[in-house]
Amino acid sequence: MKKILALILAVIMVLSLAACGEKPQSSTAPQEEPASAESSEGSAETPEQPAVSGGFAPATDGTITISKADVAIVINGTAVPMPYKLADLEAAGVPADESRSSIELGAGDIFSANLYLDENEDYLLIPAYYNGGDSSISIMDAEAEEITMTTYSDTPEDQGVSLLGVSFGMPRSEVVSLLGTPTYETGDYYEWHVEVPDMAYEGTVFMYFTEDADDAGVSQIDLTVFEK
Repeated sequence: MKKILALILAVIMVLSLAACGEKPQSSTAPQEEPASAESSEGSAETPEQPAVSGGFAPATDGTITISKADVAIVINGTAVPMPYKLADLEAAGVPADESRSSIELGAGDIFSANLYLDENEDYLLIPAYYNGGDSSISIMDAEAEEITMTTYSDTPEDQGVSLLGVSFGMPRSEVVSLLGTPTYETGDYYEWHVEVPDMAYEGTVFMYFTEDADDAGVSQIDLTVFEK
């Protein structure tokens, strides 16, 4: 009888060990996850449509489609959005001038402010401020939907300021690679149409280069947008 019981216990132990031995096999399921992760990484490597600067694509038929964020002017890494408030430009690094605060715009007035970027006054920003109200306002409260960056230098150099990713001195070939084929071009002048769908705005961006050559540098950029 004892032999029979011992035999039964031995069988039970063998079955228990077999059951324990199966557990590591069931734990192999999570080990399959790295394989699926690798496959997901593979799908992430699928080439996407190249984007430029603020995420917009080069021009199609001369038209650049951008977002509201792309309308900003970037100064020393800080994006100043339209309507380019004077206080915001100064906070981003445009040298301040206390005399500006005394400027007032009457109803319907337009005032182009010359904001010099360097001590020699070779580089400047020119926001075109407009007072659409019925009473006079300080220039500090005025808004601009057009801004120009220009230089008197014959050999423009980057000043840490850019519009649509284009800075002073950028070669014409790089500008065309960045923005695409312009709507209109003649010699040292290039122009693109701009659409801003998330604002229901449109406008133009035009540039002058130091000469009519692919390696000529940008000397002036003007970005103007307005409500449709």
